[in-house]
Amino acid sequence: MSSIASLHIVKIGDLPAIASAAGRERAWEAIQQSGREPGEEYGWSGYVMMNVLDNLDNLDVTLENPDLHEAAEAISAEFGYTTLITSDAKEFLDRLDPAAYEIDDLLDGPVDLQLDAEESRHAMEDTLSLLRKAIADLADDEILLLTIG
Repeated sequence: MSSIASLHIVKIGDLPAIASAAGRERAWEAIQQSGREPGEEYGWSGYVMMNVLDNLDNLDVTLENPDLHEAAEAISAEFGYTTLITSDAKEFLDRLDPAAYEIDDLLDGPVDLQLDAEESRHAMEDTLSLLRKAIADLADDEILLLTIG
């Protein structure tokens, strides 16, 4: 069982078209037309990303913009899991510092990731660093669209 996490930067104004396209199973096409990748590709399982996001949320580091939850749910119908992060999440940049966490803080989850201690440390650091950079680079009119499927 594997899962892939994909990150794209899209304009807030393009979000209704992407959510609408998801209802017709065309969201990927809409994302490709209106979005861009934030830089480096995410090389770990989507389950690593999901564990990190869930555990950050449990630590009151809620990156998803609650005003966009309905659009995220619509897009999730096509991808399995979607979270939409706006530039408002910049308030958490200091809490996305990998040095602030132990492995068990963020990678303890329901899915056995089958990573040894060194791999787990790298996975956590890479995930936090990617999220931190992508969020820091968001303009006020942009969203980080993160899908796991």
